[in-house]
Amino acid sequence: MTNTTTKKLITEEVSISTLEETDGMKQEKKSQAAQIAELALPTASYAGLQLQDGNLHIAEDITGQSIDSYEKALLNADSSEAVLTWLKQVADERNLQFVAAALREGDFAADLGAKLWMQADIVPVKAHTTADKPLSPEEMVQDARLQFDQNNLVEIALTPEREVVVSELVTLDDYRASVTSEDFEIATQLAKKFAGKKLVFINATPQGGGVALMRHALIRLLRLLGVDVHWHVLLPKKEVFDITKTKIHNVLQNVASPSTRLTEDDKQIYLDWSKENAELLEPVFKQTDVIVIDDPQPAGLIPYIQQANPDCKILYRSHIQIVAELATKEGTPQHTTWSFLWDFIRRADLFISHPMKMFVPDNVPDEKVMYMPATTDPVDGLNKPLSEQQMETYLKHFNQILIQEGQTPLDSQRPYIVQIARFDPSKGIPDVMDAYRQLRQKLEAEHKTIPQLVIAGNGSIDDPDGVPVYSLIKRTLQTEPYSHFADDIKVARLPHRDQVLNTLLRKSAVVLQLSIKEGFEVKVTEALLKAKPVVAYRVGGIPLQIQDQITGYLVETGNTAQVAQHLYNLLTDDLLYQSMSSAAATLANRDYLTVSNAICWLYLALELLENEQVEGNYQWVKALAQQNTEELVA
Repeated sequence: MTNTTTKKLITEEVSISTLEETDGMKQEKKSQAAQIAELALPTASYAGLQLQDGNLHIAEDITGQSIDSYEKALLNADSSEAVLTWLKQVADERNLQFVAAALREGDFAADLGAKLWMQADIVPVKAHTTADKPLSPEEMVQDARLQFDQNNLVEIALTPEREVVVSELVTLDDYRASVTSEDFEIATQLAKKFAGKKLVFINATPQGGGVALMRHALIRLLRLLGVDVHWHVLLPKKEVFDITKTKIHNVLQNVASPSTRLTEDDKQIYLDWSKENAELLEPVFKQTDVIVIDDPQPAGLIPYIQQANPDCKILYRSHIQIVAELATKEGTPQHTTWSFLWDFIRRADLFISHPMKMFVPDNVPDEKVMYMPATTDPVDGLNKPLSEQQMETYLKHFNQILIQEGQTPLDSQRPYIVQIARFDPSKGIPDVMDAYRQLRQKLEAEHKTIPQLVIAGNGSIDDPDGVPVYSLIKRTLQTEPYSHFADDIKVARLPHRDQVLNTLLRKSAVVLQLSIKEGFEVKVTEALLKAKPVVAYRVGGIPLQIQDQITGYLVETGNTAQVAQHLYNLLTDDLLYQSMSSAAATLANRDYLTVSNAICWLYLALELLENEQVEGNYQWVKALAQQNTEELVA
């Protein structure tokens, strides 16, 4: 046989193989499409709403396919209630999910937007209309649709100066209901005292991870309180984010390979990027009274801020678990990284840390150190109440993602355990899987119901670890012993639809948080607020969130057998479960919510501006604010 013939046969075999593979792929896609069709997902829809001549005018856009217009006589009915009733009725009758509704200012009661968000789970959108150019309902709905992507997820808008445009979702009363009257009064008084001054936050990304979530909520609340506050994010650059995540964040947490070190080339890339961002943000620096630098990514801006505006007060907020003992130990990768960063951070007026002394390197002066916990928002998509019907819809969205990933949907007839976290080396996901394996063995031996396991989280543009860690888990599920029960382990990187995570927590039986390194995990707080017992490793700030054996269990890192035993007890002892569930909801710390976060930042900003300096000495900012606010606002 000649080489030409051999080559021809090989080519034909490859072609046939490719054809067969393509047919198989088509069959698989067809099967997935059939499974998704069985979910009967509601169709995404948008609405534009106006009042004209006593009538309700509505334009409806069904995922860009068509715009239908309606007119409804109100007949003296309350216009806001008429809107809510119409949207629900139409959604139920036609299996729709209204994603957003555009409202014209002045048409409806001021709290209709908040009711749309809190009751109907619809994003209120303020129509961009003026007296000279009024928009029709049809134009309003088109404008609203453009603010969401092809997956009906909100697109975070940025100004040319990289300022994040934060959605207006709720009223002050919604926040007032989440805290004590004393805390709400303190926040209100501090906001009044701050009038005429400007506060700016700067971090790496507008979406993904706890910092962005906190900032969306904080900016929303502070603006409701009348504060001149702004939030800017850095220019995205993959080359830099690879460095800041793997050689800064992971190294400082000591979850990187021991050989991972920050090089001179890495430092120069970071410095060049810092300069590029500083040139863009220089006008912001010049017009601001207080600037908060969130984490290492924007730390390189501090010298530029001081050069542009020597009177500006600068606060550095560290959100990660720095292994402090290594950060100041010469010869370690942590020392190399920290020494580089400290040259910038030392210029800040204060160093704000999660409330753990072990997170603060020894060379940070005591008088600069203050404590502040991470917080979560009671009225955002992650935490607001959801109806059973709304949660059913979000479980369908979750199952759609599982099917598209080649996994089987959640079995609604069986309980599940969940860990919600980014796919990060520090989140202990291998331990989650090992604890689940041991739990299954215990339950199978006694012929008890076997729960499922859900491992899910969002991604972030400054997090290059997400895909590799996710892929490693998927590969692990194909090996012994997991391959025998892989269908019971649901693993999903989720889009930024917060209500899916909210639903997964609310519908779970028990929540895990087996981070091996952790600053302060807000998902623990969120789970407790939803009356879910949490089993977690005793690391970082987590012991400040869980009352051991009362609202959950704290376990020494790596003891997966103990984790499995606690899970077994909670799943098989109804009285124990009910006791812990009730305690979780009752004892969840309200200082870990957005109003407390606002109090902390306003208090620090005012103290620095009025008294030039604050004596830190590891004091909790919230406690100081409660003690001294009366004098400060006098």
